[in-house]
Amino acid sequence: MSKLPSLQNVLNATKKTILRFPLEIITAVLGTVFAILFIRQDRVYDDKFYIKAIMSCSLCLVWFVSASLFFAAKHKNGIIRFVVSLLVSVPLVAFVFNFGERISDVEAQQFFVFSLALHLLVSFAGFLPRTYNQEEFWEFNKQLFLRILTSGLYSIVLYGGLALAILAVDQLFKVKLDDKIYGYLFFTIAGIFNTIFFLSGVPETNNKEYPLRLSYPKGLKNFTQFVLLPLISIYLVILICYETKILITLSLPVGWVSYLVLAFAIVGILSFLLVHPIANENGNLWMRTFNRWFYFLLIPLLVLLFWAILYRINLYGFTHERYYVLLLSIWLTIVVAYFLISKHPKIKFIPVSMCLAGLFSIVGPQSASSVSKYSQLSRFESYLQKGENKKLTFEQEQELSSIVDFLDRNYTLEDMLPYADKKLDALYKKDKDPGSYKIMESLGYEYRSRYDRKDDADDIFNYYFYEDTDEIVDIHGYDFIIVLYKNSPYECKSCLTIDKTIYSIKSKARDYGQDLIINQDIIPLKINDFINSSSGFTNNNSDKKIEQRIENSKYTILLTYLSANGDIENKKKIPENYQIKVMVGIKK
Repeated sequence: MSKLPSLQNVLNATKKTILRFPLEIITAVLGTVFAILFIRQDRVYDDKFYIKAIMSCSLCLVWFVSASLFFAAKHKNGIIRFVVSLLVSVPLVAFVFNFGERISDVEAQQFFVFSLALHLLVSFAGFLPRTYNQEEFWEFNKQLFLRILTSGLYSIVLYGGLALAILAVDQLFKVKLDDKIYGYLFFTIAGIFNTIFFLSGVPETNNKEYPLRLSYPKGLKNFTQFVLLPLISIYLVILICYETKILITLSLPVGWVSYLVLAFAIVGILSFLLVHPIANENGNLWMRTFNRWFYFLLIPLLVLLFWAILYRINLYGFTHERYYVLLLSIWLTIVVAYFLISKHPKIKFIPVSMCLAGLFSIVGPQSASSVSKYSQLSRFESYLQKGENKKLTFEQEQELSSIVDFLDRNYTLEDMLPYADKKLDALYKKDKDPGSYKIMESLGYEYRSRYDRKDDADDIFNYYFYEDTDEIVDIHGYDFIIVLYKNSPYECKSCLTIDKTIYSIKSKARDYGQDLIINQDIIPLKINDFINSSSGFTNNNSDKKIEQRIENSKYTILLTYLSANGDIENKKKIPENYQIKVMVGIKK
């Protein structure tokens, strides 16, 4: 009968883990502190610092685990291990803190790939300085994987139980607790408990007293044999049938088939790794067949994969997603060639090669960011050169808008300047981050979103201006502000007192727009005529503020159009809806 671990045993295990992984525990505690400080703040501190600090701790933690396993396998746990670990952590922290003030999609993707590469490094770092043993390598990673699942389960249950206990105290005893306590609890368990629990179960790769011995769980065999492999076989049949259809009809492959092939190949390789130790045992015919033919069956799918991704790159250039699809395609080709050619292939090749591929893509001229950036800048320049000779079509403007969106979202306006033939210089001097709409306007084109349709460009108009509702509105020179809607009349009776005069304000719909009625004074607001006479009411032009000024002997009125949309008939705009901010100044 098994016994529950005593408190002394738990403390001894924790002490042993801390002594074995001191840098890792310190880093986990630091990351937890930064996370707690992040959720504790109320827009007072610089939250970007805390986010980057947490990301840095995450990378350093995984790196420290890899270094500890490497030096433990070399039986060098002294000062060299700590010096090397800390020295390498400096560029890791610099890598994260070099991100922009607003972390872009590209930077988030770089962080994810770097983190994935470091996690892969953990899987083989302890086997680099010693003679490779296939069974020990498989057993080590099996134990590591199961430890990840176990620590995650324990952490979830512990957090759920303690959070429920806090809620019970709050509700039953009416003890007022800060709502952020749940966040503090979550990060404490995820950052400290989960890390210590996981590290306490990390096996040693070169321990003669407790060597790694292959132990294949029966449950894993059943899951792989009766669930995973049949599902993979179904997808394999679907993809091969789809490829046959393409060859018969001579049609082009659908773009997202690349992701399906990649998902199939990666899950298939995972299955290959799972069944590897027992694939050739008697009685495992299904597994043995899969193990023998899997990489041969990948060859026609790789052809389909390259066809699909190279076709997309040829049409639309590189983006980060297409770069990684192509990189994974090349990596899969290398893996397939290795396992088909090598007489004694080592499964260590899979995580090692993927780790190197990930590191290859992060920094340098060959990185995903650099290749995608210069590919899209080249296309950007090409469209501008086309526009010099003749007017761009709707589709070309839409494609140019998509390129500008990509460059603006992931890079800076400064990167576009050398390719724009001085068309963006004036805009750059006024605004370093103007947005896609103003960039297209400065280039002399209309912004077209991917949702726009060519027919709609002539039949409807749709203007929207984003205004931050949290900002304080400066009405200097005016006395009051209201918002008018086309289909919702405004009215307030005796709601305003200025210089001891009581004012009632209402609006009334007219064919030309609306009348603004202030007490007995009627001020016509010729909104429809203004919308038709202004060239600014183009589709989705959300960066250009449009204002209309009206003045008579008693009032100065400024109309700021927040939105306006409707139909276009015989080249005349017919507003269906609009929202207008109206500021009124009463002349003394």
